[in-house]
Amino acid sequence: MKYQIFIKKDISHENIFSFTLTPEKKISQNLFFDIPFDRNTYKKSFGKTLVIGGASGYLGAAIISGKSALYSGSRYVEIMTTKPHSMVLSTHQPELITSYKISDFQKKIISYKNLLIGPGMSNDAWSKKIFTKIKKYLSSQPTKINCVIDGGFLSMLSKDPYKYDDWIMTPHIGEAAQLLKKKSSDIEADRSKAAKELQEKYGGIIILKGPKTIIQTKENSYICNHGNQGMGTAGMGDCLAGTVLSLITLANIGDRTPSVLFATGIHSLAADIIKKETGDIGLLASQVIIKINKLLNEIKVK
Repeated sequence: MKYQIFIKKDISHENIFSFTLTPEKKISQNLFFDIPFDRNTYKKSFGKTLVIGGASGYLGAAIISGKSALYSGSRYVEIMTTKPHSMVLSTHQPELITSYKISDFQKKIISYKNLLIGPGMSNDAWSKKIFTKIKKYLSSQPTKINCVIDGGFLSMLSKDPYKYDDWIMTPHIGEAAQLLKKKSSDIEADRSKAAKELQEKYGGIIILKGPKTIIQTKENSYICNHGNQGMGTAGMGDCLAGTVLSLITLANIGDRTPSVLFATGIHSLAADIIKKETGDIGLLASQVIIKINKLLNEIKVK
């Protein structure tokens, strides 16, 4: 089965669209998503992926993000976390590589094409050191890299804002309020406006999570038709971040918008299928990771 992104224009608003993932049909207004998953490739063919996160007390966020990236197709995923967490992380998911030495950061990061920064980062000294190093690194990057930022990194960014045109930000309502120096109620009152303001202030592509998740690019707004109230559980955003990074990596195309739409859509679609099968009470990120893997494996690969 091959899924299409079916895009429908909002006739009352310019540059606003809604989108739905559908099984392959002959629809004129759509975007195909092909995963160029050559069977002859090896584990580093799509570049190595580095997840940075998991401050004290938040190891689970880093594990969920790394596991999500693995299950949605990334072939080599390393978690840079605190030393205590690095000692136990492999017991939760042995396929994840671990590291902890911040002193090796600059040397290590240049060998990675794909970065996910922020799951489980907090306001501690370790997270602040990482934030400073990431800011310096991104500001010196002449070429585009795949970079998704989430969680605690967003909170620190709100206190020391800067703009980067090539990252993908995944804030929820509370984080969006921090980033825009507004109340959460203000964001909820006009989420489309908030998404546009975030993109203008911080650059890149914005995934404003919530009911009818909004993807905001420089040119357009896209509203996801999938998703349900059961997704409001811890770890769901970490799952999304890992899936987004994995699929933009596998697609390996200049315009990341189709990959971001597809990743957001399949994440919410997976949750909708679980809701239909078992209900939305106790809907967990770990369940969504497995369901995304199943959906992706139903897609025919060349």
